Amino acid sequence: MAAAAAAAAAAPAAVAPRRCAAVLFDLDDTLVPTSRIDDAAIAAASALGARRRELGDEEAARAARAFRALLGAEPFPPNGSAEPVDRWRTALWARALAGGGGADGADVALARDVHDAWAAERLARFRLAPDVSAMVERVQAAGYRTGVVTNGHADVQRAKIGACGLARLFGERIIVSGEQPRAKPDASIFATALALVGARADETIMVGDSLAADVQGGINAGLLATVWVRADGGGGGADGDGGRLGGPRPSHVVRSVLDLESVLERL
Repeated sequence: MAAAAAAAAAAPAAVAPRRCAAVLFDLDDTLVPTSRIDDAAIAAASALGARRRELGDEEAARAARAFRALLGAEPFPPNGSAEPVDRWRTALWARALAGGGGADGADVALARDVHDAWAAERLARFRLAPDVSAMVERVQAAGYRTGVVTNGHADVQRAKIGACGLARLFGERIIVSGEQPRAKPDASIFATALALVGARADETIMVGDSLAADVQGGINAGLLATVWVRADGGGGGADGDGGRLGGPRPSHVVRSVLDLESVLERL
């Protein structure tokens, strides 16, 4: 009897089954700091436009602000339009260089050159940081299935995906909303992603910087949890900051996607 008790005490404790089996990542401002990259690329392209027009730094800064505002308000051609996205964004640069309003008096050739410089600079900077790549690889090595769900025009997102070599980490498990019937936060795009990674909703988490798209989408899809990467650097646990900001309530809030592993430990 005593021997049996001693053997039982020496036996390793049973490991509780893992609740989380899969992780879905957002791309922009989650895996890659897109906003910071955009700011640098816009500033460089605006400076080119100002130099070509023999204008000063203040005019370059004004053009940068105008383009950033136009891009935020009208990033893509209207639904149903056959206009290529690069032509649409060249027109935005024409308006920005002309003062932010209409394109009357704009130098179309200059706008084309500035657009091309901006697009090239943007893609040249669009890279996964080594520590982010290493974190994803550790998560995968730990047995988690992983995928990416990103909103945006297919041409734009696929160019960025290629620039940062995302397929090296995720293979074909990358969903772009421009290739799907609906974008995040619609539950259907998450259903597609879950089928691609081979996981159930109740064992999958969504990691992203957008309350409206990533957190609300994870809630709509009935995922196990959502992890909000706060753009302002806040965070620090499952404190539901999103609710206080008037948005959906994330399960966990982190300062950086690099903090994901600490969340997985708690799950």
